Amino acid sequence: TLHNTNGHQATADEDTGKVVTVATSARGYLLAGVVFAVLLLGVGLLALRRDVQPAARRASSKPSSARGVDMANAPAGGQAGDECVDLSEMCDAWHKAGACVSPGAASRLRISAKVPAVCSRTCGLCKGTPGRVPRLSSAERCRRDNVTPAVHEGMLDPLFERVMNEFPQFSPEALSKDPWVVRLHDFVSDREAEAFVKRCEAHFERSLAGDQLNPVRTSYQCWCNFPGCFTDPLIHRVTLRIANVTGTKYNNGEDMQIVRYEPGQFYRAHHDQNTAIWTPQGPRVLTFFIYLNTPEKGGGTRFPRVGGAGGITVEPRKGSAVLWPSTLDSQPMLTDDRTLHEAMPVIDGIKYGANMWVHQFDFKTPSERGCPLTYVNTMGKRPGTPEHAKLVEGIVPDYETTLKMASREGAA
Repeated sequence: TLHNTNGHQATADEDTGKVVTVATSARGYLLAGVVFAVLLLGVGLLALRRDVQPAARRASSKPSSARGVDMANAPAGGQAGDECVDLSEMCDAWHKAGACVSPGAASRLRISAKVPAVCSRTCGLCKGTPGRVPRLSSAERCRRDNVTPAVHEGMLDPLFERVMNEFPQFSPEALSKDPWVVRLHDFVSDREAEAFVKRCEAHFERSLAGDQLNPVRTSYQCWCNFPGCFTDPLIHRVTLRIANVTGTKYNNGEDMQIVRYEPGQFYRAHHDQNTAIWTPQGPRVLTFFIYLNTPEKGGGTRFPRVGGAGGITVEPRKGSAVLWPSTLDSQPMLTDDRTLHEAMPVIDGIKYGANMWVHQFDFKTPSERGCPLTYVNTMGKRPGTPEHAKLVEGIVPDYETTLKMASREGAA
């Protein structure tokens, strides 16, 4: 055993007689190992980068409806660059459920997202924006916040032409063009259809007609106005799809109504437009009806005044939908009596369907504020009772003013 000049132990190679510094050799091996490990790590990172970057680009190119809604790790304030934005397509539904202000609501709904951070704009946390439903006094709960109707004079025809031309994925079929009755195929998936039925299983009640039990309507109904229903991502996705296809706003639509018809049940000929012009939400302008299953026999939707003698009947097919107007193209605040329709009796099996009625103005805001005019039938050019008159006095434009809003002059 020898010692080198640095005092480290060394040994002589028996075959060559060379002196090998043990510590120096060890450091060399260690250094070589580290270099090799770093090289391996670099190669791995390059490979990972090649795999991840295209996936990230693909994900970022998808619309928000294709992304997940678990935003638990979203940045505070929902900031995207310098813009205050919502980061989930679920924000409207979460806000409606109270999750913007109540952590308990989010917990009950098993929402993993930090809703105020993810939904800053909807929750009213962005500077200069009031949020989805600005708070008002009880006296103003029936105020009409927006003054732009969903459909102006002469714009119903273009709306339906857009449906026919821009949504080939639903194979739109015009069963009539005057008035319009359009059937859409494969509008909802099996999973989406089943979500409606599942959410309403324990909530079906006898259907009402004209705000009361009526022998003209013998089916069962379930309003999707409870958080367990309207916050279901599958159901909310369908709600947004309807808004997209019709070119109307989410808040203009009523809560969806799910119906169940058993053998022998029906809904005699009726019209869906049952809301006065002087209400905050204005008339129902569109009906969107989705067939959630295919009954064994019967259950069609018949339009007796469309298509000549005998009318036309739309047969129920799971996943398909039918869209029609409740008002006139030339006067979209006034009822088009030709779209009177009826649900034919189910002969065999059970029929499930889902209604969406779209109003000329915001329905959900006054509804969520507790405005009584959003859940009763109304009619006439003026409020029929002093109570109704008081609810809208000074905060909802009158009949004549509202008519003008939908005119070509009002659209200019």
